[in-house]
Amino acid sequence: MATPSYGEISDYRYRLIDYVGGGFSLSAVFGSAYHFASGFRNSPSGGRLAGGVRAVRTKVPPFAGRGGALLAVIWAIESGMCLARGRREDHWNTIVAGTATCGLAYARRGAPAATLHALLGAATFAGVVGASLALDLYLYHQSRLNSLGREIQVDHCSPPFVQKKNFIRSWLGTAVAVKPYRMDHGAHIVGSIEYR
Repeated sequence: MATPSYGEISDYRYRLIDYVGGGFSLSAVFGSAYHFASGFRNSPSGGRLAGGVRAVRTKVPPFAGRGGALLAVIWAIESGMCLARGRREDHWNTIVAGTATCGLAYARRGAPAATLHALLGAATFAGVVGASLALDLYLYHQSRLNSLGREIQVDHCSPPFVQKKNFIRSWLGTAVAVKPYRMDHGAHIVGSIEYR
């Protein structure tokens, strides 16, 4: 009996380890800083350092465990949405998963608290996804400009050109239009580059 290769298993299943590990690690790092400062501040003088360390040792492991558990719930909802939408993976899955997880985390406090935290979770996850898209777009264009500049300078032996950027961004998508780069060599245009 042949064992299946890793290529046959869907990609979303491996993200559980990444999500839980990332949630645990981030919660441990930020929880350590917060609980150390709180234990340091609330301890009597002469024992502040010991109070901060004691607070980290007692309060950070459960805090990090909750962070890992919340990211596991986000993974489960995101994977379920991906499968329900016909394995379509986009950022809407992440936003809806974060919204549902924040609502579920505060469901025991009642419907108003769950609704409020679900809306806050939606805004937070939409902001994180938007920042991630903006950073990806910026890095893509920087690498594209660097590679195009090197090609033109090396292949055609032309002088470096001044970069002009004109971006048109839509709110829901990442449509970008870049006006052509023009290099004026004497009285005529040597070349122009346009990509979208």
